Amino acid sequence: MNARHDLPTSPMDASPAGDQAWAALAGADSAEQLCRAWLAVLCQLVPGAQVGLLLLQDASGSYVPAAAWPEGTELQRLADIARECLGTRQGVRRQHAGHPVQLAYPLAAGNALHGAVVLELLDPSPEAARLAARLTHWGAGWMADLFAQRELGQARQRLDESAFLFEVSLAALAEPDFRQAGLTLVNKLAARFGCHQVQLALADGPKLKTAAVSHSAWFDERANLTALARAAMTEAFDQRGAVVWPEDDSTEGRMPRMAHGRYATDSGSLALVSQPLAIGAAPPFAVLLFERNTVFQPAELKGMALLAGVLAPVLEHKHARDESLAQHARRSLRHTAARLTDASHPGLKLGAGVLALLLLVAAIVPVDHRVSSPAIVEGAVQRSAVVPFDGFLRDAPARAGDTVKAGQVLARMDDRELQLEKVRWETELEMAQRKEREAMAQADRVNQRLSAAQANQARAQLDLTLSKLARVELAAPFDAIVVKGDLSQQLGAPLEMGKTLFELAPLASWRVMLKIDERDIARVQPGQGGELVLTGAPGERWHFKVKSVTPVSVVEEGRNYFRAEAELVGQEGVQLKPNMEGVAKVVVGERSLLWVWTHRFTDWVKLALWQWTP
Repeated sequence: MNARHDLPTSPMDASPAGDQAWAALAGADSAEQLCRAWLAVLCQLVPGAQVGLLLLQDASGSYVPAAAWPEGTELQRLADIARECLGTRQGVRRQHAGHPVQLAYPLAAGNALHGAVVLELLDPSPEAARLAARLTHWGAGWMADLFAQRELGQARQRLDESAFLFEVSLAALAEPDFRQAGLTLVNKLAARFGCHQVQLALADGPKLKTAAVSHSAWFDERANLTALARAAMTEAFDQRGAVVWPEDDSTEGRMPRMAHGRYATDSGSLALVSQPLAIGAAPPFAVLLFERNTVFQPAELKGMALLAGVLAPVLEHKHARDESLAQHARRSLRHTAARLTDASHPGLKLGAGVLALLLLVAAIVPVDHRVSSPAIVEGAVQRSAVVPFDGFLRDAPARAGDTVKAGQVLARMDDRELQLEKVRWETELEMAQRKEREAMAQADRVNQRLSAAQANQARAQLDLTLSKLARVELAAPFDAIVVKGDLSQQLGAPLEMGKTLFELAPLASWRVMLKIDERDIARVQPGQGGELVLTGAPGERWHFKVKSVTPVSVVEEGRNYFRAEAELVGQEGVQLKPNMEGVAKVVVGERSLLWVWTHRFTDWVKLALWQWTP
């Protein structure tokens, strides 16, 4: 830093020491020299000043001593007034009997507090204090103005860097392909940093491939100098960090740079910088090599690192657009493989590993493959109670759901007409028999035969009437449960012969009817066992064995089902009711757990491929 400033003079500085202080202030080459010279001038201007302290804010935000006058003075006694001044951001004056006057003044520019200046005065008079305050205020304003100018310069520098970042990014994005974008980029970077050459190399697996060279539309990749440049850039690519040649104290870390030395010797460049381009924590996909004959300054190295962070996604986007389908797939696979082996997302990778292990176990461990299907319970046999003759219903004590014993009356027909008909035919029979006897007594063979025929007809009608009377009561043929039928609301209604009044199922023998999906019917065979769980008793399981599979399908809810009959195993003591529904699972063999989970999908794929294949 080299700054020369013209400050107003005062009669109090007309001394050799004052001249030296002003000369030191005018010829300060660094910020430290400027602070010491400024404090010395201020202390010599203030009458009676014996100690001076300048506090400035460092990079961490703390306020530390930047200069003391005279040098080597013990400054602990000034700490309290300095803290009060910095805390209140106002001038502070302290005076105790028998002690020098202490005066502190803040150094502020706008809303920013840069530090404070503290003076110790021998003259306790109010006039000396006011003069010291004015001179301190003048000196602080001059120093604050320097801070404001420095901040303005830094802001202009940041604005210039931001403008260049936008310019070079837009220029690269405006090019039609990656080659033109890379050539535009290296030319602009060469002009920005005063380089006689800038090269760009792209990662091709573990190696680099030269993509663009500034001020040159063509280059020979097989040339020895180009190979040496790639070797130099490979050093930065392998180490994932910028490599500077020659190495200086500002370089962070110690990196191998032998290839840079060889290239610098052959190319004649006195200063080299290899800057990798990477997106986030991913491996670099490109490297920039800067060459010039003057050493790169720390501020320029910082600007290159900033450029690398901005240009990396721009170049990656342009390069991805120019890739072929095969190249894009290969790069995606490499990226995926790298993500699988790096340290990112450990939770997801652990979960994926556990899932892969579970799938492997599922593909190896065999389990029983069970075909699931809806099921309904029915009686092993089912009897119907039908109307024996045309008539009227007199009584119906039984209804659906009732448990009946063998011989128990289910319903009664009205027998009044039958009783009258019985009396009629009995009378007809008796009259025909009397006529037959009279004809026999008179030896009238013709009337005898005619009367005998009438008697036989009356006897047949009587027998028919007696038969109907015997069937007036409909009784249960065995111990059963009434599955269907409720005639309590139809008493006195006419009934036609053959009409079903009740359906009965036995209590001790059951069968299970399964509805097998057509996708599973090929695996279900007679003799296979399984388990049944009913909706009404989800905690109990009944074992069964498939008895037969019907070859005829039925359509329900848009799917084809085949009916299979199964018989319960060990039916003793089984308490079931007909028409109970549930889910049955038939064991059809052993398969891997993964096959059981995925066979429906794979079967669909096979069928679809067969359908779509010409």
